[in-house]
Amino acid sequence: MLKTTQSNEYALQVAAAASFNDRLDDDRLIGGNLKFATVKVVVDALNVATDVITLVELPTGAIVLPELSKVIVTDDCTSGALTLDIGDATDVDRYADGINAAAAGEIAFTSVASTTVPAGLHTRHKLTETTNILKLTLATFTATIEAGEIIVVIAYKTL
Repeated sequence: MLKTTQSNEYALQVAAAASFNDRLDDDRLIGGNLKFATVKVVVDALNVATDVITLVELPTGAIVLPELSKVIVTDDCTSGALTLDIGDATDVDRYADGINAAAAGEIAFTSVASTTVPAGLHTRHKLTETTNILKLTLATFTATIEAGEIIVVIAYKTL
């Protein structure tokens, strides 16, 4: 006997089709009003591992898109290893987990330089009043932080 199945994604699309507003509010889609927040972070020798730097407050209801976001390390900020996490108050690495920022360059939130693909890519998260302030954590480093700049470009969509 022929077995017919459907993906969870398709089932959710069919369920959302009942209301045009629900389709517009489908948080799995990248389309919509796309915006970027660009934040410059200055680090120096006073920074230590596990420092948390508040980046930006995004609108409640927005959805961060890690696959379109990146970090630009403009100076070599350390004489050793440096990894960064980007997340919020409830999940410190929701959008970027273990970004290798030991050398100058541009690194995508989802690059192979990251130790794992961030949870925010697999499970879209609508920002709430608890999670709409994004934070950068100096997750690990093996040497003293040197003066430098890290530019964080965060892509997000709003309705």
